[in-house]
Amino acid sequence: MVVVWVIVAILFIALMVLIHEGGHFLAARAVGIKVKQFSIGFGPEIVGWDRGETRYSLKWVLAGGSVKILGMDPDEEVSPEDEPFSYYRAKHWKRAVVVLAGSVSHLLVAILLFFLFFWPVGYPVLTGRIGNVQKEIEISEGKKVESPAYKAGLKKSDLITHVNGKPVKNWGELSEELGKHPNEMVTLTVKRGSESFKVQAELLEVEGRGLLGVEVDMNDTYTERESPSRAFIDAFKTTGEICVLQVKGLGQLFSPDTLKILIGAKERTQESPRSIIGAAQITYQAASVSPSVFIFILAQIFLFLAIFNLIPLPPFDGGHLLVIIIEKLFHKEIDIRKLAPVAVAVIVILSIMALRLAFLDVFKPISNPFKP
Repeated sequence: MVVVWVIVAILFIALMVLIHEGGHFLAARAVGIKVKQFSIGFGPEIVGWDRGETRYSLKWVLAGGSVKILGMDPDEEVSPEDEPFSYYRAKHWKRAVVVLAGSVSHLLVAILLFFLFFWPVGYPVLTGRIGNVQKEIEISEGKKVESPAYKAGLKKSDLITHVNGKPVKNWGELSEELGKHPNEMVTLTVKRGSESFKVQAELLEVEGRGLLGVEVDMNDTYTERESPSRAFIDAFKTTGEICVLQVKGLGQLFSPDTLKILIGAKERTQESPRSIIGAAQITYQAASVSPSVFIFILAQIFLFLAIFNLIPLPPFDGGHLLVIIIEKLFHKEIDIRKLAPVAVAVIVILSIMALRLAFLDVFKPISNPFKP
């Protein structure tokens, strides 16, 4: 299994890097900055060819790719005739477009994956089928009462299809409709096997909402597929919501809790940071559940990489973007070579963290979240 995870991780890295570098390549070409080389893979060339000013090549180690943009390396010698087409002689907005393109490419892939999630693949939705009927409900500290569901004679595997004559096709709609009627008598249409009947239940009021006292059957679902137009809107909406959550969660990567995990002073949870091997693990696990779960997890990983690459420190794209912004605001050119010690420190720290997390993911992996 470890070998499978490593292979999946390598393929995963290859895909991510290739898409990222492809974004930089296309953006540079679009704004007129010369691209000297675009490679799929690393190491010696298997085959290569020149087209225009760019050398294209396929290399032996298929673990990503690379793009070499003219003038982006401050130590590179640029001929006078090529200077107008070099990175550091380009206008600030053009450089910003090139720098942002890697993360934007990941963002666009994530939006596409979410679109596929909502349509045409679809996503699982819980029905209104009862998984368990609570006998008693605690309405305040130390005070329990008989649940409305138990008094009404509801049973496990019953499917609630209507509330006061209003159809409810899933658990979300059922919960929403019941919540509107605290301390009220409601009429429920229930399907038990092939039989359909009605019962009445006086709902309790808990935190201002009506409560019946049933738990959902987690194994009873159907596939929901939205219209293409609705899926397009929800793809953007979901992308925005997850981006906000991931930006907030990014700070946890450098928190005291993460340090405790790295030194073995604290156990990991499902919310703990993972290495690229851990990301491959959870993607592999999600793929075994359903295509929709796999697509959703993969989209979140693409989003995380888009945001992570925008950290405003060298050598990340966000560090290059910060340099561009400072140069534009203060009208002063920054020697990128002076930031090399910062870049080295960031690389060393993150490499140590990545190696430690990879060790934990291989030898002490987080439990599969998709198994009961």
